[in-house]
Amino acid sequence: MIKAMFFDVDGTLYTHRIHDFPKSTKDTLYKLKENGYKVGIATSRCRYEVSSLPKFFREFPFDAQIFDGGALVMNQDEILEESPMNQDDLLKLIQYTKENNIPLRYSTFDDDYIAHCATPNVLDQFFKLYLNMPNVKPYENEKVYNVIVYTNKVEQLDEIKDLLNDSSIIAHTPYALEITAKGIEKSKGIEHLCNKWNMSLNEIACFGDGANDAQMLKNAGLGVAMGNAFETAKASADMVCGTVDEDGIYHFCKEQKFI
Repeated sequence: MIKAMFFDVDGTLYTHRIHDFPKSTKDTLYKLKENGYKVGIATSRCRYEVSSLPKFFREFPFDAQIFDGGALVMNQDEILEESPMNQDDLLKLIQYTKENNIPLRYSTFDDDYIAHCATPNVLDQFFKLYLNMPNVKPYENEKVYNVIVYTNKVEQLDEIKDLLNDSSIIAHTPYALEITAKGIEKSKGIEHLCNKWNMSLNEIACFGDGANDAQMLKNAGLGVAMGNAFETAKASADMVCGTVDEDGIYHFCKEQKFI
């Protein structure tokens, strides 16, 4: 029996086509809450990157928020669990990317930065996705939860894997790598909340579309990939619903009698 639901944000709840949440999705989330389900988000965005999301996101009474790909678990302004990156790995990664002229973005609790090589193309990608962009600032020993590296060559993925001992890497493409502390991904944050709420993962439904959602969809009692999802996400899911622009979440929840 499903008791709680977690949703990725970009490409799942939120469509970049109109930079908004479809009305059907908003209505579905409110109805799920009315029907007694706990509702949370599990995103790789950091807290800074959700600051420009529409008013709906800021006002909706989420029961929990998982940021930075699972590294930061919160309930409103309260930190429930945090898993920052290993400092030695981070310093090695910063040195490697600097020497190889590779843009590196890192997130802290309050901010989002590019440490070096902030090319116009990378900044443009961020703005198109988030309607904001990281500040350009060298790393200064802050606590870091999530890193994105934009590699120049496919073979650099293997070099970065060999370099890091205590980190996890998800390749969104061969050229865009998301890096967190070892073993950290979205379902780890969900596991923490299951313990807090006295639930099992079998009582959780998860919705997502990205490569970084695959493990979350696989571990959930019910994993649902969006119709617009990466193949890795679809392969890890129990079911596939319609796309974000086809009101996929609304139709799925109605068919499953969640609403």
